[in-house]
Amino acid sequence: AINATKVPKAQFERLEYDVTDKCCQSLLALTCPIHFTPLIPGMMGKKTMILEEEEAVLNVNCKPCCTINTRRPYGELGSVDQHNCLCCTGVSSGLSANMPIYVGCGCEHDRVAEIVAELKKRMKARGDTGQLAKTEEALEEIRSLRDELSSLKVDMQLVLRALNVPQPNVPQPNSMEDRFV
Repeated sequence: AINATKVPKAQFERLEYDVTDKCCQSLLALTCPIHFTPLIPGMMGKKTMILEEEEAVLNVNCKPCCTINTRRPYGELGSVDQHNCLCCTGVSSGLSANMPIYVGCGCEHDRVAEIVAELKKRMKARGDTGQLAKTEEALEEIRSLRDELSSLKVDMQLVLRALNVPQPNVPQPNSMEDRFV
């Protein structure tokens, strides 16, 4: 019997954040004549960050012109940081091509800290650190199987001796390469 203990896979619920940068949209509407049509911030588009089980999704819906959907596995997000510019706070990651996302009016420090903490938690479980843990778990299971196989080999030799069966003459491999050929 194999006594390898499996570490339970972390379960994450689906979280959705409205990360529309209303202040930036207001500045665009005031500074560029082309953007004067929207009078209410948020009418130029909406940004939504969705944290799924295995990946982060950024949906940018700029009403009539374009829709952008970006998906990244947590291991490919790169550095996730809280970005500060003057009094504004945003989320910086590979999900937005390292351009910070300033939530709301840019002053929602608690929401940004929550998003950054949640992304980092998921990256640790699903990113490179998570992959390393899975690899170590697989290596431990391989070692356990190797030990069990050695034990079975010794038991088989004892049974063969007890039955007076001559042992086959099997050459032992000299190197690691010979073992896998």
